[in-house]
Amino acid sequence: MPTFNQDSLLAVRFHNARPGLELVAIVDAGLPVALVTADILAQDRKRLPLLDEFVLRLVNGKVTTESAITGLLGLPERMVNQTVAEHFSADYLTYSLPSPATDPRSRTLRLTPRGEQTTRELAAITPVRADQPLVYDQLLWRAKPYDRHTLIPRHQAKDDGMLLLPAAHDREVELADVSAADINALLRERGITDRDVLQVRAVFQAKARRVMPAKVLVYADADRTDIQLGVVVDGEFSHAHELALLGRGGAKSLGITVDPAPERPVLEPELEEARVPLHEITQRRAEQAAAQFGDPAPTSAEPAVAAVPEIRAIGVFEHPELLDEALTQARHRLLLISPWIKNAIITTEFISKLEKRLTRNVTVHIAYGYGENDTKSDPAAVRRLENLAARYPDRFIFARLKSTHAKVLVFDDVWVTTSFNWLSFRGDRDRTYRMEEGNLVRSQQHTDAQYSRYLQLIEQQRR
Repeated sequence: MPTFNQDSLLAVRFHNARPGLELVAIVDAGLPVALVTADILAQDRKRLPLLDEFVLRLVNGKVTTESAITGLLGLPERMVNQTVAEHFSADYLTYSLPSPATDPRSRTLRLTPRGEQTTRELAAITPVRADQPLVYDQLLWRAKPYDRHTLIPRHQAKDDGMLLLPAAHDREVELADVSAADINALLRERGITDRDVLQVRAVFQAKARRVMPAKVLVYADADRTDIQLGVVVDGEFSHAHELALLGRGGAKSLGITVDPAPERPVLEPELEEARVPLHEITQRRAEQAAAQFGDPAPTSAEPAVAAVPEIRAIGVFEHPELLDEALTQARHRLLLISPWIKNAIITTEFISKLEKRLTRNVTVHIAYGYGENDTKSDPAAVRRLENLAARYPDRFIFARLKSTHAKVLVFDDVWVTTSFNWLSFRGDRDRTYRMEEGNLVRSQQHTDAQYSRYLQLIEQQRR
């Protein structure tokens, strides 16, 4: 059973979220946030030390003299007397007035109103002035309980090709934008119940610009004219963010367009006849994902039967999984042909995985190139692959082709031919998306033949 990456799981969960529309793309996005510090006045409830708690409980239970408390607790009288004195200072205890018939020197302890309240809560209430850190969602224009450790610098998100979402306003967060009720709601959402914010005195916004990683789901109708967006934050659909984006102009304002699906590569007639179509594969993957997480699986019209050899469709969201499978599991050979190369794909992690294949004696061929001026490839990404190839000249051939439309992945006994740009599917700043469908053939015989053919193509087209 396959292990699904994050985008594949989102596709399985949300592909039917827009009736009549098709999920075309899942885009890495950066949600604009500000790091804000609020100067607050609050009441903190702190748990009482054990001896303090016992003294209050005993007085509440009618044990009202220091000597009686000392005897019950079996502690030195000095410790009990000191605790009683501290409770007098904190206005938890006082002495009862003696009755006319009793000796005026026989004083008894009693709880003050504050002591009675503290005994009920078993906490000390202390007014404090403190700095409260907040993460402020600048698209929703409100503080949210995001984990600060998940935020990344805005320039890094931009370099990684993430879609940068707009802010609701072009100004900094001001005092009027943050209320005590807002902060209290956030604290309760985080499970913090021992602080009540009474007043926000000032707010200070950090200069560093940050974004919260999110996902934008792009849906389109058959004519690619009705484009709708969904926003996933912390793994769940956020209708508030979706409405906020819609209010800011939706897909059009973000430059998102959807093109018609390209023609998929056609296999030989005998392979086409055996090929399992995409709708069956989609249903099968939904069942596998549901089984992996223990959810009730959707019922398919017919049980899926694996073909031998395996010849089937692959959808757009499965392509990155196959690329990762090749980078982590190829044992003998790995061949990639893609017109362009982007920094968003050729990351440190990518290079590390590829080098691990090379150290295990896997033969690697990567070829790219489209036209004379290769302006759509990132020079830094090309250099990283060139440097790696220079370290492994016997096992890694990295070639610039004169021009290629081929988008091919071969590893071991697997051959994938598709319209999917293997090395540039992230980081394309023109934000034009389309459904990409390809073919997977898992067969030693067919893969061997195609591998030889593509090696010839690389030698013929190499610059």
